[in-house]
Amino acid sequence: MKSDDKQKENKAEAIIAAAQKRFALFGIEKTPMREIARDLRISKAALYYYFPDKESLYKSVLTREHDEFLRILHTEIENSNDPVDNLRKFSQSRISYFRKLSNLGRLTLDSYDHLKPVIANLLEIFREEEKRTLVLILEKGIRQDLFRIDDTYKIATLFLDIIRGQIKLILSGKDLLMADDAEFTLLSEKVKDMSDVFIKGLLYK
Repeated sequence: MKSDDKQKENKAEAIIAAAQKRFALFGIEKTPMREIARDLRISKAALYYYFPDKESLYKSVLTREHDEFLRILHTEIENSNDPVDNLRKFSQSRISYFRKLSNLGRLTLDSYDHLKPVIANLLEIFREEEKRTLVLILEKGIRQDLFRIDDTYKIATLFLDIIRGQIKLILSGKDLLMADDAEFTLLSEKVKDMSDVFIKGLLYK
């Protein structure tokens, strides 16, 4: 990589990191671009050179968070030879990741739905990446003669839909910042129970 390209990449990463902190404190809606520029001691013009608007910067922050979520998951998968444990960890990690993103954006599910058209393509990419991760786990279970599955992609989609369905059911319409530990504990328990029932259906009898 050329020196100029590396400098641009480093600057973009610094902007994303600064925005990540701001969004976590105040949310995307209450974070002006000028405050991010001020944190970095750069002009707004310099900031807009890298990110033309706040939405594009938010997308980059989301991508960074999702990449980290998947990196941790893949490390756990590689370090464990138990696909059942992998699926359980995925479901619980997905809830923790969702809570982190909720705090990052400071969004209710309703305001998230309002923002969703802006980041729809990105969310679909994330969803496909998560499905591929689940497919890896399911294929491991098949190789070990633990799982009886004809279509791993279909099952991965269904498993992910179960998690998302529980999130919608328990937290829909609520201010996620006001959701307390008890509500997220309930969500975690519900997802665990649903995951266990789902996994039992995959196992060879």
